[in-house]
Amino acid sequence: MQKTLTQWTAVLLVGAGLFLGGCGAAQTTNPDAPKSGQTVAEQDQKASRTQASQFTIYRAGKGGKLTAGTVKLTASREKLPLQLLKELVEKRPEGDTTFPKGLKVNKVTVKGQVATVDFSKEFRTRRGDQDTVLMLYAIVDTLTELPEIQSVQFTSAGKKVTVLGGQDLETPLKRNKSYIAK
Repeated sequence: MQKTLTQWTAVLLVGAGLFLGGCGAAQTTNPDAPKSGQTVAEQDQKASRTQASQFTIYRAGKGGKLTAGTVKLTASREKLPLQLLKELVEKRPEGDTTFPKGLKVNKVTVKGQVATVDFSKEFRTRRGDQDTVLMLYAIVDTLTELPEIQSVQFTSAGKKVTVLGGQDLETPLKRNKSYIAK
């Protein structure tokens, strides 16, 4: 009797071990799960970063002030500063003379809340204090609408611009609301 009881105990223990061991190894697949190795949360986060949103840009208006406008853009957070400036500079309305003709935005990098904007060589052709100030603050005030940017440094064809149209650009420019129309 003792031997039979021991055998049944062994069978029960082995069976329980197989049952419990199999429970942990079972995996189910979700047909909606991401195929690229990303989790659903990562894909949702990426989708929200590239969702179309409205952003404020500033253009020269009447009376030597900047006027706010909105644009709808779809871009990742990393590419947003470049897209905003391309919209501001390269897609300007007919008759807008804020930016020199042929000016292109080469790239925008953000490091430590400072955006460095690299323009084509036409950037250096701007003359006249008032036109230069409006051009610079259209750029600065547009970019500083983004919370991760607090100031803007300017380069042209990869070289730092330290003076433009009488304006000192040695240090990055910060937002200046005095140029924005109320």
